[in-house]
Amino acid sequence: MGKYKIRIEAKSSLQLSTNKSDIMIDTEIVHDQYGMPYFPAKRFKGLLYESAVEMAEISQEKWMTIDEIDDLFGLGKTESKLRMENFYLPNYRQMCRDWRYLNKQYKGIFTKQNVLELYTDIRFQTAIDRETGTAKSTSLYNMQVVDDGTEFEGEIELVEDTDKNLLILILALKNLRFVGAKRNRGYGEIVCKWESSKEKYDEIFNKLKNKAI
Repeated sequence: MGKYKIRIEAKSSLQLSTNKSDIMIDTEIVHDQYGMPYFPAKRFKGLLYESAVEMAEISQEKWMTIDEIDDLFGLGKTESKLRMENFYLPNYRQMCRDWRYLNKQYKGIFTKQNVLELYTDIRFQTAIDRETGTAKSTSLYNMQVVDDGTEFEGEIELVEDTDKNLLILILALKNLRFVGAKRNRGYGEIVCKWESSKEKYDEIFNKLKNKAI
């Protein structure tokens, strides 16, 4: 069993939608009770699976097979050998304590919306009528996005910490570049950074080069 710290850095604005809306915002992003955005574990795990499958297809299953990926992620009859929790902002626990204190001492001043605005922006878009070249009536739409440069961190646990499972995880992380909605509109670019043992990371790649995995 091994735990590996991962950092997700937003290279462009992210649209991590809740599929909810309110009076002011058509599409909200996921956030906690204090207003701090986070990256849901279930969503990230699904993206990692897709990324791993893509790497298997690129290598024509020479590096890893689809069956090995399914076994790691728990598809089919097997139980998942990869576990993770939500990815939060750096120093998340300390910030929770700070916001809790401020909410208590200055009730009504430091609201969830105030906190959320520190990490997000609102983007507007509209549909254009091709015949007239003007905006279609009632087509104005807005969405909340996480600011580029925002980082999330967390741990991924491998229940069976084999070289093969570690290779699948590393390649899936390295290949994952776009997440969330509006990826074809310049949103959702990320980079996943390996924050754990660099020696282990290099060892896996050396074995791959030498075809020892």
